[in-house]
Amino acid sequence: IVLAITPVDEQLRMVAKVEELMTLCDQLEEQSESSLTAHKTLVKSLLSALTQAAVTQPNSLKGATNTLTPFTQTWNRLVEHFDTVFTTEDSIEQLKQTILQLAVMGKLVPQDPNDEPASELLKRIAVEKAELVKEKKIKKEKELQRNTGDEMLFKLPAGWEWCRFEDLVDICSGITKGRKLTGRETTTVQYLSVANVQRSYLNLSVIKETEIPVEEKEKYQVSAGDLLITEGGDWDKVGRTAIWQKTDYYIAHQNHVFKARKFLAEQQEVWIEKYLNGPFARDYFAGSSKQTTNLASINKTQLRGCLIAYPPLNEQNRIITKIIELTTLCDQLKIQILKAQTTKLHLADAVAERAIK
Repeated sequence: IVLAITPVDEQLRMVAKVEELMTLCDQLEEQSESSLTAHKTLVKSLLSALTQAAVTQPNSLKGATNTLTPFTQTWNRLVEHFDTVFTTEDSIEQLKQTILQLAVMGKLVPQDPNDEPASELLKRIAVEKAELVKEKKIKKEKELQRNTGDEMLFKLPAGWEWCRFEDLVDICSGITKGRKLTGRETTTVQYLSVANVQRSYLNLSVIKETEIPVEEKEKYQVSAGDLLITEGGDWDKVGRTAIWQKTDYYIAHQNHVFKARKFLAEQQEVWIEKYLNGPFARDYFAGSSKQTTNLASINKTQLRGCLIAYPPLNEQNRIITKIIELTTLCDQLKIQILKAQTTKLHLADAVAERAIK
């Protein structure tokens, strides 16, 4: 091995300089870690204060007063320091989760007393569901225990109602693979698996195929507007929900992905998706699921019983619009942070390169 040997005095100066710079690097790393820990604590504290603040918002879009509620005061403090608080990808993801939590609690937009209460829509859904059962188009399920006061997760805003997931949709299991189909006419279909169903979106990069009996093709078809909910996976990923929006081709779903179809066209499936991906439903799935080492799963009965906070239909639409608006801003902020980080890396590389030369 050929080595470059410098004079002994220069070697000593070089070693001293390396040790000096490495000590500075260690100090900088320690400061960065302490700063990051402090930042995470700050973000968590501010967002927690926001969700826990007592809300006394006006119940009317027109009857707002100048009195600042604890919620508004906390929100204003957050907005005032927005640029200094949300400076990392992790903090922005926490903000998006907080937005979703506020949304499903009815804290993101004010209520309008002119909205038709959710109870009226639930009545129409119940009538349609009963008719479908009577016509034997859907199966009559065993009655679940009704809501009790102990189950209420938070105080509902005016016009909202608590209901079960099964009160809103018809839930179906999917294709069971590995069945013996000898002697039956079959067809090859594409199907959605757990890997395809992510939170609020579908990953369609890889879609598998399987054989099913021809007469079951309609039974397992996923239609536009259907909710897809994962049965199992990692304990914190059970109950992931996404919506199938395509109308241009056929696709089915396997038995580890539940399909939930709304009863009335006027129902807003996006609200249900947001609630199922929100903190309260996620806690329910985590607590109800059967858990083994690093894996968990829920059954159809547990899914049917998931408690849903259901707002008036008009308010659902306002909330969804606000969620999209705020999460879009979060995504834009994340892009800016990534660009800034890339610029810093390029600058650091340029400085280091010049120093070496």
